Amino acid sequence: MMTWQHGDTAYTILGDLHSGKTPLVALHGGPGFLGKSAMTVAQYAEKSGRPAVIYDQIGCGSSSLLREKPKEFWQADIFVQEFYELIKHLGIEDNFAINGHSWGGLLAAEIAITQPRGLKALVLSSPLGDSDTWVAGVKELLAQMPSEISSVIIKHEEAGTTATDEYMEAAFKFYDKHVIRIPMPQDIVEIFDEALADQNVYNAMWGPSELMCNGTLAGHVVTDRLDRIIAPTLIISGKYDECMASTAGAYLSGIKGSRWELFEESSHLSYVEEAAKYQRVMNDFLAAKC
Repeated sequence: MMTWQHGDTAYTILGDLHSGKTPLVALHGGPGFLGKSAMTVAQYAEKSGRPAVIYDQIGCGSSSLLREKPKEFWQADIFVQEFYELIKHLGIEDNFAINGHSWGGLLAAEIAITQPRGLKALVLSSPLGDSDTWVAGVKELLAQMPSEISSVIIKHEEAGTTATDEYMEAAFKFYDKHVIRIPMPQDIVEIFDEALADQNVYNAMWGPSELMCNGTLAGHVVTDRLDRIIAPTLIISGKYDECMASTAGAYLSGIKGSRWELFEESSHLSYVEEAAKYQRVMNDFLAAKC
């Protein structure tokens, strides 16, 4: 546990941070999707002899939940500050790599934009980009769904009744096509259940579901600053991903020298859906860069 300005942050270390290999810090999605959701990625790194760190970002899991904070408190810069505090606490601020998934990808980009001196490599895994572009892409995917699903979602979003079971059941039909297309492994089921039981940060920053952004990330823009990222960067996304080509392509064109790997059989959780390929692609990239 690390104590800092805004509370306590719970973290887990896999391997030896001083083994001589650049440690990987894995940033989970959400916001608020729990550090354990990044465990699979951290274990991929560990299998190559690379130490890894996962943590519950402030507001979720075993970290301080800060439920008393107003919605406006939950901004990206809080999480950038938390990351810097953590790598300093761990003594790896001069040598680390980052893998950020989904919201964690946006957070990783925001960190990389500040050009931390120790950042050796950056993996943006199905990264959230500009929220308006992302939501437009999701609505495009929704329009391709059967009308009995899309009409329910649209009806409840327009009526402001997104807390209903009917809305969430329809949303999960969307998730089955664009978040994870294979049967959920039990550990992913448990993570979803735990994250859904406490959506304070998710609701404050994003909204009621993946299909609607009305939180503090609404209107958030990152693409106008991507040219400040100087770390070697790998972008990963799935063919059926809610991280659409419009988002992945913006990262590719915005980050000089970056590379984009499209996973043909995946949606948003490519690290689960095409596990062997993901492990190989990520570890090969990290081995080449750090």
